[in-house]
Amino acid sequence: MARKEKYTKKDLLKYGVKFVDKYGIDKLNARDLGKFIGCSTQPIFRHYKTLYDYKVDLRSEIHKHYEKFIEKYIDKDNYLLTISYAYAIYAKKEPNLFQALFMTDLAKIRTIEEVLHSSWNRETIESTKETFHLTMEKAEALYRDVRFFTHGMACQLCAKSIKLTDQELYNLINNIIIKLR
Repeated sequence: MARKEKYTKKDLLKYGVKFVDKYGIDKLNARDLGKFIGCSTQPIFRHYKTLYDYKVDLRSEIHKHYEKFIEKYIDKDNYLLTISYAYAIYAKKEPNLFQALFMTDLAKIRTIEEVLHSSWNRETIESTKETFHLTMEKAEALYRDVRFFTHGMACQLCAKSIKLTDQELYNLINNIIIKLR
């Protein structure tokens, strides 16, 4: 009878999220992950050819965590503000996971046009157009500017180079939306 596999891909990813949350993506290597899990590197390389392949799947798993996190903050009636706020709060409360998703080579390089035309951003842009009675061009510009403003604050929160209360953060994002409309 074949031995039962002790660590499935799902297990490895679950532990990987915990490892990155605790130590950061920069500290992730097969030996330390195995030690964290309580196994050798063998289960990792049984499922993945390279550690980079593992990290690609891990990024997807972390993204699921991100989506679940931001769901609690999003209000479709005020989509641009609440999704921007949720993004920045994630950076503040989950800095290692935020960094892995948005501040490493796993994030993939994209142009501004690619960001604006990504399927996952279109809903926010469409909502912004409707909410503020803007042309599509103006809605895209507002989304773009608020997104990159928010990303700057999120990076500072992630790096712990700025201290903001949740209310201050919310107000800053709301104020930039008002000024840019």
